This record gives sequence, structure tokens and C-alpha cells, in this order.
Amino acid sequence: MAGAETMSNNEVAQEMADLKTKYGKYCKVISHTGGTYIVDIMPCDLQDVGFKFPVPCNYPAVIPQIIIKSSTMTALDKEQLLKHLTSVADGLQGSVMINNLVEAARAWIEQKNSEKGTDATAQSGKPESKKAKNKKIKKTKKIKEDVTDEKKPSMKTAEDVISRILWDDNLPSDAFVVGYIDRFLGILEKSFTAFSWEDLASVDYNVLAVPKHRIQYFKYKDVTVWDKTQRLDNVFGSTGSKLTILDVMGKYEDELARKGLNEVANNEGEDYDDDSDSDDDITVTIGTVSENYNADSDDDATEDSFWTDKLRPNHFIAVRITNSDVVSAVTDMQDAILEVEPRYAPCIIPGGALHVTLCVLRLDSPEQVSNASHMLQSIQSELKALISSGIALQIEGVDTFFKRVLYAKVHCEQNFLDFVDHLKMCISQEGLEIKDAHEFVPHMTLMKTTRPVSRLMGTKNIDPSLYECFHSLEFGRQNIESIHLCSMAESRQEDGFYLTPASVNLQ
Repeated sequence: MAGAETMSNNEVAQEMADLKTKYGKYCKVISHTGGTYIVDIMPCDLQDVGFKFPVPCNYPAVIPQIIIKSSTMTALDKEQLLKHLTSVADGLQGSVMINNLVEAARAWIEQKNSEKGTDATAQSGKPESKKAKNKKIKKTKKIKEDVTDEKKPSMKTAEDVISRILWDDNLPSDAFVVGYIDRFLGILEKSFTAFSWEDLASVDYNVLAVPKHRIQYFKYKDVTVWDKTQRLDNVFGSTGSKLTILDVMGKYEDELARKGLNEVANNEGEDYDDDSDSDDDITVTIGTVSENYNADSDDDATEDSFWTDKLRPNHFIAVRITNSDVVSAVTDMQDAILEVEPRYAPCIIPGGALHVTLCVLRLDSPEQVSNASHMLQSIQSELKALISSGIALQIEGVDTFFKRVLYAKVHCEQNFLDFVDHLKMCISQEGLEIKDAHEFVPHMTLMKTTRPVSRLMGTKNIDPSLYECFHSLEFGRQNIESIHLCSMAESRQEDGFYLTPASVNLQ
């Protein structure tokens, strides 16, 4: 059995070497501890089409993930090609296959292009058949009838708008707002990035999603660009406005410049986009767009800055990540990202600082810090009782907050949420100020863009290609052994963790 495994490892290593030899500078192979690889191939003859293969440690017994990268292929073509390649991979399971998958993709694309070329030739070079002529006559007649009856043009759907925002790199998704009908509260507005746009049947219970037919309008910042009831479409211009979303965005920025407000917009968030490796000033909630006290602030006066600073959280309570396997998996992933883009090095959360935030606080004086410490010690027995049966957090998969904070998803049972709710209740009863008054999304931050790096990169957003291959990565499990009251100050303990005025052992 060991001999077969060694042979398989040797075959995979040889395949990686062969790929680099065949594709040269168009192939990049990143190896990880544990026998996993990430293979990125951009065949020069396929122009805009590239492929990424996250290869698991048990490959080729298990097929690799297949990611297709192209800005010119339609979503439908990508979906069809992915299905085709997955079918090919299933047939090759047990054998090294990456080169075969690239060749299969090349053949599929060439066939697709050939079919499109044939269609074009048939339309322009061959005489029309009687059936085609009759179809053309009927189509012309239909057009004339439409003009006569003054029928309204077909309007692009909400799903079309969603796809455009998701896939068009020119559109900053966090600048869009969705207006939708809540069955109980009427029309509500939330940020586009607050929603999961996966199929409703596949999302978790703690993820905000909305059926497409309930969407009433979209806004770019404060400008309505698509409205179902008003038949307004300034995203595609499908209803005859002759305006597209790029026109709207251009006019919006021109108007800001005309009013002399562009400087404020460009500096938005600068005062509060600190460069620390703590993410605990970012409050993420389920089903609501929460207040974010340390991002996207536009204070322009000293007194405003003072009062906003008083609103910032400066402490947090967290579970520290102590499982060495989880820390190792995180470090491997971060190393892979830095191998591709080393400029993100200052944005990485060190292994010694990894944690899961339970809540954030504003403690304005040493007395309040002391009160919080004593309160935590006083409820130690209560907290122990809540987790007497044990709580383990499963850390698996990655996502981003506003494309600027990369985090690992923390999956938990209801008893963990009950534990957090009880903790918050005790804090409130002590008269301490909690800055995240809503239910939270458990997460472990992996990296967070800083202001200097954003300027260097020319964008605040993290390139999705750096982390998309880790969407299903299993980091491991973390038992809740203790909780810590942590300071957001820049100083750290010798082991790299935050300064902790109080720690409560729960074992």
C-alpha cells in the first residue's frame, strides 16, 4: 500500500515537471506541504482562456478542482465547458490528467469556435432556403407589428443585473444597494455584498439571500439605476434610456468633481483604515448591514474625528486558535498567496494572532477594563456549564468581507451561538458597551488589506484569483478551551497574540 502511494506521488511530481516543461512561462505550479499543488495554466494559443487546478493530496484517486478563467467567454459557455471537463476528469480518475484536461478544453473551444464560424458562413455565404425565407418574412412582419402597436422593449431582469455586478470588474459591488420586498416589513434596502447570490437551496441558514422576484430596484450609491415597477434600466439601457451603468458611474463622478467633493470620496475611510492586523473593528452581521466603526468614514473636521474615535471599539473578546494543524493550514495558504503576490505580506494575520471574535467592546478607561475583566471571571462557572458537552468549531472554506478582508468560515452548532448570546447578555448587564448589537457571522480573519498596500496595488480589493482555489479548504477544528479579553492596541505578547487584560479558562 505504501509502495503504491509512493508511486502515485512520484507520478504526480513527474506530471508537474512535465507541465512546466510543456507550457513554460504559461504554467505556474505551487506546491504545498502534504502533497497538494495549485496548477495555473494559460495556454498561449487560447488567448483569453486560462485554467486553475487545485490538486488535493489524494490526487489522482480524487479528481482536481477545475476553475476556468476568461473575461470573454459567456457564463453559459463556461458552465458547459466545466461540465465537459468534469466528465472527462471522471473518466480519467486514477490517472494523472491535467494535461489531458487542458487538451480536452482546447478541443472543446475549437469545436465551439468552428460551430460559430459555420453559423456565420451559413448566414452570409449560402442562399437562403425557403424555410429560412419564410422565417425571415415572419420576423420582419412581427417587427413591423411591434412598431405599429408601439410595444415596449424587453427589459433586462434582476438576475441579469446581478450577473453583471458579480462578473464585471469595472463595477464595484460594494457600491450597489438592493431594494427588495420583505414579506413582513415591506421594502428594505441592503448592500449588494450583504447577500449570498448562490442558489437559495444551497445557502446556509445564517446567510442572507433573497428570491430574485422580490427585488424591486438597484442603486449605484444613491442613484437608482434599475427599477422594476418604473421600467427603468440604466444598467444595460434595455428600455430605451440609452444610458448604461458606466455612463451613470461616469456622470456621478463628474458631478462629485464639479461640486468639489471628489477629495472627500477619494479619502473615504482613510482616517479609520488602520494598518493593524486586527479585524475586530469590522462587525459582520446576519441579515443586516451593521455599523462599521473603522471603515469608510468621511470625517473632515477635528471634532467629528474625536467623536467618531470615541465610537470605535478598542477591545474584543475572542477564542484563540491554538490547534497547530489549523495554524499550519492557514500558514500554508498564506504562503501560497504570497508566492503569487508578495506585496500582500504586511496584510497577513500572523499565526500567533489567529482568533475567532465573539464580540467587540468600547472600554474608555482602566476602570472599565477592570470591570470587564472581573465580570468575565465572575461568570466563568456559567460559561463552563454552557459548554459542558464540549464545543468544537469547524473551520472550512474562505470568503471575503467587502473584498478587502479574507477570512476562513467558521461552522458551528446552535450551542455556540447560545454561548455567545449569554456572554453578551452578561456584558450588557455589567453596563459595558457592546459595539456589535446584532447576531454575528463567526469567522477567522486570514488577511486584511492595509492603506499603504492598497495604494501600492492601486486597489483596496483582494484579487479573487489568489483565493478562489481555497473555497473548500478544510483548515481543521478548534475546541473552545478559553476566551480572552483582548486589546486592539498594536502591542503584542511575546508569542504574537494580543495583550489580554483577562483570560477565562473553560476546561
